Amino acid sequence: MTCHRPRFEPSPCYLQNITTPSLPLANEEVPWLPLITCPASFPAELFEIAISQLVHHPEYNSTLILRSETLAEMTSNFPTAIPQLKGRRLISSTHRKLLARRPGRDAPLEQYCSLYEPEELPTTPDTLILTPILPPGGALPYYHPAVSHLAFRYIQSDPPTLRIEVIPLPNTQTDPNARLYRTCLALLDTLDRYGWGALTNYKKRVMHDCLVPREPYQDLYLIMRERHKHLVDTWQEVTDPLKHVFEARIYLLRIA
Repeated sequence: MTCHRPRFEPSPCYLQNITTPSLPLANEEVPWLPLITCPASFPAELFEIAISQLVHHPEYNSTLILRSETLAEMTSNFPTAIPQLKGRRLISSTHRKLLARRPGRDAPLEQYCSLYEPEELPTTPDTLILTPILPPGGALPYYHPAVSHLAFRYIQSDPPTLRIEVIPLPNTQTDPNARLYRTCLALLDTLDRYGWGALTNYKKRVMHDCLVPREPYQDLYLIMRERHKHLVDTWQEVTDPLKHVFEARIYLLRIA
């Protein structure tokens, strides 16, 4: 029997009678803004598995991101840029680097992905916070939401819910028509889908990157696309030049 994922039913938080308060920061005065919520289709025990997919594969949720590279895994001596939360214990943090699909237009960005568990009942993690790392005066690339922190929460209410909360940058629109809200809507849908996949033991039907490793292929693709981009304008065949000039050529180079 095929298990079908329950219907994804998101809602803006301001339309809900929210009884669980937003995240309490221990060392910042700027409050969290609950932005969007939905019923959780999986139990709390699978939150860490679902969130791990988001951390290690951000490219699945944005066509502007090529991939992420893990720079460090931390379980102690956390950087001060990572938020401290009242009532929650920081248990681990992944320092990753986001690589843009078009590096000539969008810069890479480093980020802390920090996992928390309740202090009173430390059974399973229930919160992940994404924190972009910017130098003084630096600007976020287009592919990153206009926030200083973004949190994914699993709230064990009745019924259990997923929620995204943010600390938006000044003058950032947060209404349902705003880009930030739409981005969080896609992230929430992805998190719920990953959790449902973990619950139903989803297995990929096709294994990719078996002959040529993904990372060196992508790196060479970016170099060749920039070096030979003039060929697209002079391509004489009826086939797609973007595929035949770059993808096929690079694949052959990598397996040669």
